[in-house]
Amino acid sequence: MWFYDPCTAGIAGERLMQRDFHPDAVPQHDMLQPEPTNISPAPFSGNRNVLLIALEMPPARSAGVQRPYRFAEYLLELGWNPIVLTASSDIYQRFDHELQIPTALAGRIYRAKAYDASRLFSIAGRSPDWLALPDRYWPWYLHATKLGQQLIQQFDIGCIWSTYPVLTAHLIGRKLSKTNNLPWIADFRDPIQCHYNPAYQHFNTVNRYLERKIVQSASKVCTTSNEAAQLYRSIYPEQASDKFCVIENGFVPLPVATAAVPDKITLLYSGALYGNGRDINGIFRVLQQLKQQHLIHQQNFVLRFRGSAKPERYAKELAAHDIADLVEFAPAIAFEQAVAEMQQCSANMLIQDEIFKYQIPGKLYDYIQSQKPLLAICPDGSATANVCRTLPNCWRVWQDAELATAISALLAGHFREPLDTATANSYSRRARTVQLASLMQSLLLEYTQNH
Repeated sequence: MWFYDPCTAGIAGERLMQRDFHPDAVPQHDMLQPEPTNISPAPFSGNRNVLLIALEMPPARSAGVQRPYRFAEYLLELGWNPIVLTASSDIYQRFDHELQIPTALAGRIYRAKAYDASRLFSIAGRSPDWLALPDRYWPWYLHATKLGQQLIQQFDIGCIWSTYPVLTAHLIGRKLSKTNNLPWIADFRDPIQCHYNPAYQHFNTVNRYLERKIVQSASKVCTTSNEAAQLYRSIYPEQASDKFCVIENGFVPLPVATAAVPDKITLLYSGALYGNGRDINGIFRVLQQLKQQHLIHQQNFVLRFRGSAKPERYAKELAAHDIADLVEFAPAIAFEQAVAEMQQCSANMLIQDEIFKYQIPGKLYDYIQSQKPLLAICPDGSATANVCRTLPNCWRVWQDAELATAISALLAGHFREPLDTATANSYSRRARTVQLASLMQSLLLEYTQNH
């Protein structure tokens, strides 16, 4: 496969490598000079030096940041030595500068120079689609494999973890694992898109080929839901069933804000919207119906979309349904502010259409921490619905009539108490990191016994 190794990455890749990979291309701190730490390690039971590979880390503002960043943060607390291999921050399109990385962890983050191939090789703002295979960040591979090899040697790395949906991260993990004969966990936050989106079949053969190589080479393939793990078992029946494991996302334990009572019922949706996957036209129909029935009006109800879209995007739809006075679109805010807002609203709303039946959105767990009522719009039998079924203060709806009933119940204050604190804490990212640490420990013990 032309992309699979930097020596076959093509003339453009070779020129990138020759031109940009030198000490001046990446800040010296990002190379091999981490700051010392005073954290005492937990009782040592093997090599606890692990390499985590993820394109997105702070200061990037993205839903994909929290999983790798919090794993690194809590692994350090658990007595592990996480070394993070990520991309140069100039590749990020949005930034969250309010998230402060602890000094002990900041000294363990290393950045390999990355490029967006769709921009790097564009002519008049356009570039061939095949240049974005397996994703548009593939030039990162050229620098990251070299820096990763240096990190493995300097820190005596015992285990590798990489995370998708940037497939290049897994290709980096595979290369480093094979070169150094190290156990490797390939983490799929989502299945690759062609497995669940019929509209996404562009270069499907290439993506499936690369994924098969990744699954065959990885020591473990980790997903974020039981449904996704079962999907991969069905796709790769020749692999041992226990090769596929599940570590869900979770919430970041943050101080719970003092309970507030909004001056009107405030239903909050926080995050992105998609026409194919998170469609809100049904919600607009239901709000129009409830307004016509005089159950909701501007004085007693507002639906707030936080960081979802610019107001003008849905202006025509809101006007057509005569609900512009009931819906507001607010700009994106920093992560901790967003979590605080989830704790201050009347109820939170989740939208996960049929196309995402294998996935559970990360913000579901932030909603759990908020302890506020949850309105989840998702089909029965989906991964999200199966989690929502365990939450006492959650309405799981799908049809318009069900949504109308749920909003009416919310207006009337008809909802149950949330999960007790101990049970809710089992959904935290710290608890998930304990699972990851246990998985890595078992791989390291097996590796030691076999070598």
